[in-house]
Amino acid sequence: MSQWRRFLRRFLIGILKLTDEKARERKKRKRVPLRQTRVSPRLIEIVIFLILFWILLGEFGFSWENVLGLLLCMGIILVMVSIYIKRYIPDISDHNSLAIVGIVTVVMALLIEVIHVTPELSSYLVPVASAGMLITILINSHLAMVVVLILSIIVALINRFDFGLFFFSLVGGAAGIYSSLDVRHRRDLVGAGLYISGANAMVISMIGLMNQKSISQLGENFLWGIGNGFLSVILTMGILPYLEELFSITTNIKLLELSDFNQPLLKRLMMEAPGTYHHSIVVGNLVENASQLIGANSLLARVGAYYHDIGKLKNPEYFAENQEGLMSKHDDLNPSISSLILISHVKEGIDLAREYKLQRSIVNIIEQHHGTSLIHYFYIKALEENKASKVGEDKYRYPGPKPGSKEAAIVMLADAVEATSRTLEEPSYERLKNMVDKVINDKFIDGQLNDCNITLVNLHQIAESFAHTLTGIYHTRVEYPKKE
Repeated sequence: MSQWRRFLRRFLIGILKLTDEKARERKKRKRVPLRQTRVSPRLIEIVIFLILFWILLGEFGFSWENVLGLLLCMGIILVMVSIYIKRYIPDISDHNSLAIVGIVTVVMALLIEVIHVTPELSSYLVPVASAGMLITILINSHLAMVVVLILSIIVALINRFDFGLFFFSLVGGAAGIYSSLDVRHRRDLVGAGLYISGANAMVISMIGLMNQKSISQLGENFLWGIGNGFLSVILTMGILPYLEELFSITTNIKLLELSDFNQPLLKRLMMEAPGTYHHSIVVGNLVENASQLIGANSLLARVGAYYHDIGKLKNPEYFAENQEGLMSKHDDLNPSISSLILISHVKEGIDLAREYKLQRSIVNIIEQHHGTSLIHYFYIKALEENKASKVGEDKYRYPGPKPGSKEAAIVMLADAVEATSRTLEEPSYERLKNMVDKVINDKFIDGQLNDCNITLVNLHQIAESFAHTLTGIYHTRVEYPKKE
C-alpha cells in the first residue's frame, strides 16, 4: 500500500511539474513588456523648432529679414542649449526626458501666444513657473532652468524684446523650481504658488518703480502676478498626473501615495500574508537608512521594499514567514517543486504589479530583488537526495535579471539580511554584524551586484547601517519584576 502511495505521489508531482513548466512557457510567450513611450530625440527637436518658429514668425510677420533673423536667433539658442545639455545633463535621454521637455515647451509656447493675442489678459499671467515645476518634479532642476530660460526668451521676443517681461518670467520660473525641489505631497504645490506669487510681486514692484507706473497700474499688475502664481500651480497639478502616466515616471508624490498602507495591494498583503507584510515593513526600514547613506533614492527603495514580495499572495502558506506551527508545506514536496514555487513569486509579483498599474521603477525592484541567486536550502536538499546523479544549479536559481540600480540592490541585500537574521539565537551587535557581512559578501562573490553602480565603500556603509538598524529591532528588555 505504501508503495502505491509513493508511486501516486511521484506521479502527481511529475504532472504538477510538467504543468507548471508549460504554464511558465505560455506566460513567457504571452508576457507583454511594460509600456514605454519612445520618441526619437531628433524628431522632438525638429517639432519644437518648427512650432516655436511658426509662433514667433506669426508675431513678427512674414518677410525674408524676419525669417533670417528668427533662424539665427533660434539657431544660437539651440546650439547653446545643446552644448549645455551634453556637458552637464548627459543622461537626458533617460525616461523620455526630451519628449517631456518637448510637450511642456510647446504647450507653454502656445499658451504664451494665446495670452498675448487676448487683449483682456496681461503678459504677466504667462505661467512659465509651471513649466519649471513640471520639469523639476518629473526630471531634474538643471533641465528645468534651461526650459524656463528658453520660455522667458520667447516671452520677451513675442513682446518685442521686453526685458522687463523676460526678467519677470525668469525670476518666477526660478521661484517655481526652487519651491518644488522637495515636493512630496500634492498639497505642497499650494505653498509653491505662494512663493511664485511673492517673487512675481517683487519683480513687478521693481519694474513699476523703474518705469514710474501709477498706483492703479501697479495694483493691477500685482493682481496679474498673484494670479500667475496660482495659475501655475493649477496647471502643474492638472498636467502632472497625465505626464506621470504617459511616461510611467515615478515621482516622489506618486511614491508617497504608494507607501500608504491603505493601498489595495498592501492591505491584501496585511490580511492574506501577515508574515510577509511584517517582513516587508522591516526590509523597508533597513533600506531607507542605508539608501540615505549612499545617496540613493531612499523613498523609492522603501516603497519598492513594501511591494517586493507581493507575489507571495498567490501561495502565502508556502513561505516560512506565513507558516503556522512547525510543519512546513514543503516537507512532502520534491525540492525541484519547492524551488519552482519560490521562484514563481517573482513572476506573480510582476503580474500583480501590472494588474494594479504600479510604476516601472517599482516593477523593476520586484523583478530584480532576487537577481539570479541560488536557492541554497532546496539545492542542498536535492544534492542529498540525488547523491548518485548531478543536480543542475539552473533549476534552483531565480531567472533574474540582476539588480540594475542602487535601490534594487539594497532591497536585495536587505531582503536576504532580514530573513537570515531570524535564524540567529541571542542576536547581539557582533553576531548581527558578522551575519550582515557574510550575506553581503556572498551576494558580491556570486556576482549579483555586477550590474549596479555600488562601490565597495557603499557596501561597507550599507553593512554598518543594516547592523545598526537590526540591533535596534532585536534589542533586549529588562525583565519586569513580578507582583507578589
